[in-house]
Amino acid sequence: MKKVRVGLVGLGPLGKVHAENLMYRIPNAQLTAVCTRTQSKLDEVRRDWETPETYTDFAEMLDKAQLDAVAIISPTNVHVEHVRMAVEKGLHVFIEKPTGMNTAECAEIERLAAQHDKIFAVGFMRRFDASYADAKRRIEAGEIGAPIFFRGYSLDPIWQGEAQVARAEANGKWFVDMGVHDYDLARWLLGAEPKQAFACGGAYVFNGFAKNHDVDNGFSLVKFDNNAAAFFYCGRTAPHGSHVESEIIGTKGTLRICESPRRARVTQFTGQGEVHECIDHYLDRWGEAYYQELQQFVNEVQAGEQTQSATAADCTGAVKLAEMILEAYEEQLDK
Repeated sequence: MKKVRVGLVGLGPLGKVHAENLMYRIPNAQLTAVCTRTQSKLDEVRRDWETPETYTDFAEMLDKAQLDAVAIISPTNVHVEHVRMAVEKGLHVFIEKPTGMNTAECAEIERLAAQHDKIFAVGFMRRFDASYADAKRRIEAGEIGAPIFFRGYSLDPIWQGEAQVARAEANGKWFVDMGVHDYDLARWLLGAEPKQAFACGGAYVFNGFAKNHDVDNGFSLVKFDNNAAAFFYCGRTAPHGSHVESEIIGTKGTLRICESPRRARVTQFTGQGEVHECIDHYLDRWGEAYYQELQQFVNEVQAGEQTQSATAADCTGAVKLAEMILEAYEEQLDK
C-alpha cells in the first residue's frame, strides 16, 4: 500500500517530535514537507534531516508539495486559517489540541471537518497512553461499576513558567490550553457532558498572567448531566517537574493513574529518606502516546475510516467545558 504523504506545519518542540515520528517510526507514512515561519528552524531541518521540502508559507506548501495529509502543529490562534486551507485542498487532517481558541472557532473547525469526506483527527494524546487506554477498557468492562467522579491534576514545572507568559497569547489561557486534556478525559471516561462549574485560582507566582485574567494555578469543580462530578487542577508551578495524575471513582471500585510522576523504577535511600527522580518534561511522559496517536491517524487514512482518533466534535465539547470553567472563574473575580 502506498505511503501517506504528510506535510507538517509548526516546528516547535512538539512539532519536531511529530516530524521525527513520521520520518523514523511510522513505516506507512512519508514526511514530504515541513513549514515554519522561522528560517533558522528550516536551516536546521536541511542540515539534520534527509528529506523534506521546506517552506515558510503554509499556502505555498499546500500548492507545491504532493500531499495526502497535513499535520497542523502550529499555534492555536492560526488553526482556523490552516484547517480551512487544508480542507479546501481535500487533505486529511491531523491537528493538535485545542482546535481553536474558543468554542466559536472550534465549532467553525467542526463545520469545516464535516464538509469533506477525509479523516479529521484531533491530537488528544492521553487517549493513546497505555495507562489511560487500559482505564477506559476497565470502565467499559464494568470493573469499577458506574464511574461517578474524575480527578485530574495537570502540572507543568515551575522553571517553564516565565516562558509561558508570552506563549499564552498565541495558545490561550491555562484553563483551556492545558485544561482541555483533562476535560477530554473526563468526558471520555465518565461518558457525560458538563452541566455546572465552579472555578477559582490565580497568578500566585508569575504575575504576568494576571493582566489577562489567566492563572498559574487553577482549580475547578464540575457537575455532569448524569450526576457525576470532576475536580480539575491545572498548574504551572510544580517544583518537582511535570506531573499528570488522574483518578476515576466508580460505584464498585477506583482507578488511579500515575499517582507519582516517577522517572524510573529506581528508589534511592539516603540520610534524607527515600528519594526518586521525577519526570521533568512532558515529552518524557507522553512521547509514546504522541507516536501512537499519529500512527493511528496514518492507519485511518489508509483504511479510509476514522475508528479511534478523537474528532473535531470531541474537541468542541472539551473547549465548551473550558469556557464554562473560564466563565465561572471570571465571575468569582468580581465578588
